[in-house]
Amino acid sequence: MSDRLPLLSAQLAFALDTQRTSRRPTVSLRFRTPPGRLVTADVHEVLRSVVRRNPALSHRIRFSRGSFHQEWCPGDLDFLELHETSEDAAGERVRKEIDEEETAVEASPVSARLVRSPESDVLLLMMDHALVDEQSTRIITSQLDRPADPDGDELMRYRQAVHTTKELEDAAAAGPGITFWQHRLNAATADFPKARKDSTGFAPVTALPVVAIPRSLRGSVFPFVLFSIHRAARDLGDGGPTAVGYPWAARTTTRSTVVGCFLNTVISLDTTGPDRAPGSADEFVAGWYREIEHADVPFTAVAAASPRFTGSVTGYLGYQHVGERPLTITGVPAVQIPSSHVRTPPTCGFQVAAAVREHELELRICVDEEAAGHGAQEFGERLLHRLDAALTRG
Repeated sequence: MSDRLPLLSAQLAFALDTQRTSRRPTVSLRFRTPPGRLVTADVHEVLRSVVRRNPALSHRIRFSRGSFHQEWCPGDLDFLELHETSEDAAGERVRKEIDEEETAVEASPVSARLVRSPESDVLLLMMDHALVDEQSTRIITSQLDRPADPDGDELMRYRQAVHTTKELEDAAAAGPGITFWQHRLNAATADFPKARKDSTGFAPVTALPVVAIPRSLRGSVFPFVLFSIHRAARDLGDGGPTAVGYPWAARTTTRSTVVGCFLNTVISLDTTGPDRAPGSADEFVAGWYREIEHADVPFTAVAAASPRFTGSVTGYLGYQHVGERPLTITGVPAVQIPSSHVRTPPTCGFQVAAAVREHELELRICVDEEAAGHGAQEFGERLLHRLDAALTRG
């Protein structure tokens, strides 16, 4: 059996970004616990267990003979215990560790740091995004409570999931969906955004006021968030077409418990130009439903479907439903903490994270002011204004 596997669409996109920018897209998870409660040896052991149970975390993205692949390269976990004099210093140390991880393109697929300070301890997990998607982070988080032995079939399940997904992606790229995207992209009145030079540093994340979701709303609030992002970007931009990328992972039952990068980046388009007023929220939502009928077409195929679209987008949206499930690390109560600073990819001008908690919507934004042409405050105000109008329409 070969140790090599093909790359899926999202993996290839991440690999190309790494090759172009010399910076590896990284997924980071942060967990805070009371100071001194975590035992270093216990944390190390549970993390080693996570790696053993999830073969994706022992693969590396390789480039050979003109093409990329992923290769099985099991090794030791990169784990360090660090000490800082204050919680603020610990936060700075976390950002430094993430920055170093992103620039070390040949680093381990997963690294961990236990950063201790007098106020709290923070467990930081850093993983190659080409090997881990959002569903995978939830699986990994659920495995942090206590070590467990692998059942021996993990590698087989991972290989099977990769090959099955690759077959589905190849079929979708050659199917009628690509014609749909060609028509959608070519309908734009101007070119979509172009990639820019890589960001030089982290930008702060801004939490917006919580938005109440009307109980009368039928269906998901997700397309209305998309609609509002497009309109806010249009309000502050040059009136050209906008594209918002978001992850879409329709996992089958056989892949539901497998850690890996099985997502597809789907784009939401607003192709109206300055000479045409945008339609209503209902019109946009109807168009979005048509788009997600073709969400299985790989992003790399969509990016090659029209000369107007190079793969760069106006912004990215992450969306999730959150609950109040208790979280423990080696039996110690923990809280997952969101990022206070992130690096905006060179393929977009801003990022929006939306979390639904019962009937409330929590929004966090990060704006690269140079790329977007506006600041976080302006964008946040326009986004909330457009969202309020969309949710209270009629």
